[in-house]
Amino acid sequence: MGGKPFKPKASKANTVIPKDTASLDSTKKSLTKSLPDSLKKESDLSTTVIYSAKDSTIMDTENQVVYLYGEAKVTYGDVSLEANFIQLDWAKNVVFAQGTKDSTTNKIVGKPIFKQGGEPYDAEEIRYNFKSRKAFIKGLITTQGDGLIQGEKVKKDNEDNLYIRNAIYTTCNLEHPHFNIRATKIKVVGKREIVAGPFHFELNEIPLPIGLPFGFFPYKPPQESGTSGIIMPTYGEEPQGRGFFLRDGGYYFALSPNIGLRLTGEIYSKGSFGIAANSQYIKRYRYSGTFNLNFRKSNNGSEFDRQSRSDYGIQWSHSPQSRGNSSFSASVNLQSNSNSQYNSVNTSSYISTALNSSVQYSRNFGQTVRTSLSLQADQNTVTKAVNVNTNYTFGLNQFQPFKKKNAVTDRFIDQFRMGLDVSGTYGITNQVALTNRSYNNFGYTVYRTIDTLDLDPTKPVIIDPRTAANSATNLARDGVIPFNLSTLPELLKNAQFKAQYSIPISLPNIKIGKYINLTPGFNFSGNIYQQKYRYEFKKENDLAGRYSKDTIAQKGAVAIDTLRGGAFYADYTYAFSMSMNTRLYGTINFKKGRLQGIRHTLSPSISVNYTPDFTDPKYGFYQTVQINNRVHKYQKGETIPSSLAGQETLPGDFLNISNFNPSQTNRGSQSGGISFGIQNTLEAKLRAKSDTAQKESEKMMLIDNFSLTGNYNFFATQYKLSNLNFGANSRVRKFDINLGGSLDPYKYVNDGYSISGRRIDTLLISVGEGFAKLASLNFSVSKSFKPAVADKKKQNSNGTEGQMNQINRNINDYVDWSVPWSFQFGFNYNMNKTGFAPATIVSALTFKGDVKLTEKWNFTLSSGYDFVNKGISLTNISIHRDLHCWEANFDWTPIASPYYGRSSTYNFTIRVKSALLQELKLSRRNTFYDRGGF
Repeated sequence: MGGKPFKPKASKANTVIPKDTASLDSTKKSLTKSLPDSLKKESDLSTTVIYSAKDSTIMDTENQVVYLYGEAKVTYGDVSLEANFIQLDWAKNVVFAQGTKDSTTNKIVGKPIFKQGGEPYDAEEIRYNFKSRKAFIKGLITTQGDGLIQGEKVKKDNEDNLYIRNAIYTTCNLEHPHFNIRATKIKVVGKREIVAGPFHFELNEIPLPIGLPFGFFPYKPPQESGTSGIIMPTYGEEPQGRGFFLRDGGYYFALSPNIGLRLTGEIYSKGSFGIAANSQYIKRYRYSGTFNLNFRKSNNGSEFDRQSRSDYGIQWSHSPQSRGNSSFSASVNLQSNSNSQYNSVNTSSYISTALNSSVQYSRNFGQTVRTSLSLQADQNTVTKAVNVNTNYTFGLNQFQPFKKKNAVTDRFIDQFRMGLDVSGTYGITNQVALTNRSYNNFGYTVYRTIDTLDLDPTKPVIIDPRTAANSATNLARDGVIPFNLSTLPELLKNAQFKAQYSIPISLPNIKIGKYINLTPGFNFSGNIYQQKYRYEFKKENDLAGRYSKDTIAQKGAVAIDTLRGGAFYADYTYAFSMSMNTRLYGTINFKKGRLQGIRHTLSPSISVNYTPDFTDPKYGFYQTVQINNRVHKYQKGETIPSSLAGQETLPGDFLNISNFNPSQTNRGSQSGGISFGIQNTLEAKLRAKSDTAQKESEKMMLIDNFSLTGNYNFFATQYKLSNLNFGANSRVRKFDINLGGSLDPYKYVNDGYSISGRRIDTLLISVGEGFAKLASLNFSVSKSFKPAVADKKKQNSNGTEGQMNQINRNINDYVDWSVPWSFQFGFNYNMNKTGFAPATIVSALTFKGDVKLTEKWNFTLSSGYDFVNKGISLTNISIHRDLHCWEANFDWTPIASPYYGRSSTYNFTIRVKSALLQELKLSRRNTFYDRGGF
């Protein structure tokens, strides 16, 4: 009889037992007995007990016992019990359950499953008292967090504590686990922790001589925030570094559903150590982020030449969700200069020398006003250069000042638009002394008046920044001083302030015919500075004593004097422009085959512009400065001061240098010309492969974009035609192809001063040497091969949303056992050539692939080939073995990078997997980690 409620009696003397009302239902073949509804006295139980059985329900009213057979179930509040046999004694408020023997298989089936508050307990026998809420259990199996507990005899008290004799604790979900902790007694305290008495480890049910007198295992039931717990360390050796190590061990704190904290440490046999903190946080629909902090104290362990080093790193990433009128984002990466080189956790950070950080806040006011504030820091770990800037912006979106508020249609003048953009920066840098080398981006040699670290000019200069770590080099010759608290006053003293403003004005668009758009424009902009500069050329005699061994400085240098008058300085520019564009189509149709047609879209554009000559002395924005002592004949259009006008022979070359920015030369010269560009797309139309296809045809892009751009300046004194830039990209059969480059139309001649020679104002085509020469070229192609199952997002009902988001965001950090194979490759070619100088070429092929050799074995290989250096690039081999509740990983880097002084290394890891990863068929992948601390 299913679903029969009853209230056990409080006192037998006050209860009238009716006659036996047993009946036999010949159809259902079940014998039932029911409890009368005449029990009036209240029970000690707080709610109704509901019971049911599939085969039969027998009630002994005289002894007040109910017997349930076949898929029996009893429910009392948050307590439920299922078994093949249940005995319910309401006189004693006790329920007893056990399985029954199957006569066919001679095995016990329908063993009891006890649940309280959603937490299940599997057992061989169970006896539970409804009134006292205590239980006695035989052969218990229960899940606590990610672990499983099995016990022979168990007592459960009314506070949900379990007292277990002869127990084992494991994370393996097999009946005979691969590994476990065996203890004489275990106490499960509520839903907080597990306390074990004397215990030892067993592997495949074989006792190991490893144990402790007691154990404490904190845990929490499954929750949105995950579970706190111990993080086991990895072990290995740095054969040429810090020795043997235990690394990345610690504890994870599930602080709340929104915040998790991971504290780890590392220790090495030669005395090095490190600590790290990693936190992830998320607020749904608002923001998410990560924060990492690490510190390492390393030494090489040498008895004769001990070297030590302290490294630190701070990383913070904060990403907002698009919401409201304001947003805050951060991407911070601050490290000591050697931290990335010796403690990198992946390949990209291992080879990277540039670190960038930014924190940004923006807010919009209505539909018109926009503001933002940001802090940016750039760090080069090789040259030791650091630049920190605070930036701000204020803007008015373009509006229509002449449009009437309630106008129904737009007049011609209503299309007139204008806006305002104001931005500024306040920055400090440890590159205090301006560099004196000709290879800098100033375009001229600077006379060094301050050596911040070393006054000895005979030391080798840093031509190759990779030698910066060599103490014999002269960092001061690049003007770099340490960036720390002691030098901060000097850095602030040399801080730079600059503001920019612009007033973009859009004039009404004019339609020529039906297909040509003509758009005139006007722009007014300027800059505000805190300081200005005065320039003076220093001849060879002035430098002979101090730079007697500096051959570059012997050609003369420009001395820069900084002027600070306590006021602000300003410049401005304005320009006129007009642009015209249209779009043309061409189509070729085919009658046979799958190819129905090819369409070519041509989008030509042309614009004219004019900017006055702001290098004119009447504006006071530029100074004409001699930059070297190269005696030569005057060439038409060459920049010279008015005092040398008419002279055939010049004492050197001259440049117009901005009074406010030493790196800005000739930028304010008069210009006016034509800019032109052509964009092309090419697509094909294909018939469906079969008549039953949903679509009759499909489109396929052959060339997503192919462009050619350039400009011609009518007012330039020389080099009127710019370089011609071209670019193309396409995706053909899922191959990503990109091509770009530039063409230089001018001639170079040998001048004896530079390897590249000197560019002259003579077009190649005018001397019969072709139209242009290739100045730069970049080409890349990449492709990823993998089955369709690899693109599916991972889902699991036992994982929280936060856990699944973390896995799907970082799927490359795991070995996906559901994907049989994958392969990615990429080829990159870059070439830059200036004049007669040898071309600088980067040409490399990289690839990465993994294959599941069997259901339990996975092999991963990543490598590449450097065609320029003719050698194999960074190579990593990983072998994973899925051991059900364990996983083993062998990670080997046979070829690292001798270019950076790194040696090959290997690492072997074996660890327990979480239950969540077992069900997802994922294994945590070891990322590349440096093994050469020195």
